[in-house]
Amino acid sequence: MLGSLLALLSAATFAVTNAAVRRGVIAGSPVQATSISIPAGVPTFFVALLLVGNLHAFSELPPVPVIVFALTGISHFVIGRYANYRAIGAIGTNLAGPVLQFNLVVSLVLAVLLLGETLTTLRILGILLIVAGPVVAPRGSKRPAAMSRHFTPKMAEGYLFAALAALCYGLSPVLLRYAGGGRGLSGGLAGGVISSASASVVVLLMLAAPGLWRDLRGVNQVSAKWFLFSGVMVYVSQIFYYMAIALAPVSIVAPITALSNVFRIHVARWLNPDHEIFGSHVVLATGLSFLGVIVLSASIEGVPLPAAWAPFLRWHWP
Repeated sequence: MLGSLLALLSAATFAVTNAAVRRGVIAGSPVQATSISIPAGVPTFFVALLLVGNLHAFSELPPVPVIVFALTGISHFVIGRYANYRAIGAIGTNLAGPVLQFNLVVSLVLAVLLLGETLTTLRILGILLIVAGPVVAPRGSKRPAAMSRHFTPKMAEGYLFAALAALCYGLSPVLLRYAGGGRGLSGGLAGGVISSASASVVVLLMLAAPGLWRDLRGVNQVSAKWFLFSGVMVYVSQIFYYMAIALAPVSIVAPITALSNVFRIHVARWLNPDHEIFGSHVVLATGLSFLGVIVLSASIEGVPLPAAWAPFLRWHWP
């Protein structure tokens, strides 16, 4: 129960994060957003670990999990976050959301291959519904009624980077579940410190490139505030996420965190009404993807089924 609640809190705060980033990249860049937001992770995770009261959690982590946490930080916080911010800047959070739902498919495939979970009829149907979301999303985006007067989406760029972000985000639950190794909340938070620290080191090394450093120095004050706020909020979301993964299976946490794509529409309408794509096609796409999440996580164990349907619905692989 606690793991599910933490996953829900992660979804809600992540929706706020994406809306804040969207506000910042109106006048800023994805490089600025990534560079400013990532370093906030180390103190945020460390304070959370301090509140839990187990600073010895670092010494309890074997070398392999430490390496996995570090690689997860680079994949999720550097590559995935940059790709997510690039997608948000190109097509907005509402159009990027259904594509980002693919992270759940990636997580499921890896859970089947690496964690011994099974592929069922319901999960296949859920995957098809999730795939249908991005197919529906752009259908109405060219109609004048659906377009914002202040924003024209760059579809190819946005969908490409949203897919890359989904891949990186989909890897994270399985890697975190493996690295956490049942060490509970403190183990997950210690892993968060390691992940964010490794991501911060990579960002500092990247900023040695003159072009990226000039881009960062050119950030305006308003965008910088939004990027810093989003950086703190995304790590609050990640704290909930790391703790949820430490307490509950991937198959439960991943679908609940996908609720962020429902929350993000309402947050975007409140925070960025002139810089997002709204319309029935966006609602339909998000609804299809979310229905896919529900079906993907549903279980029919112990449910009486008609004899004709039982073999089909109870099929599983392997």
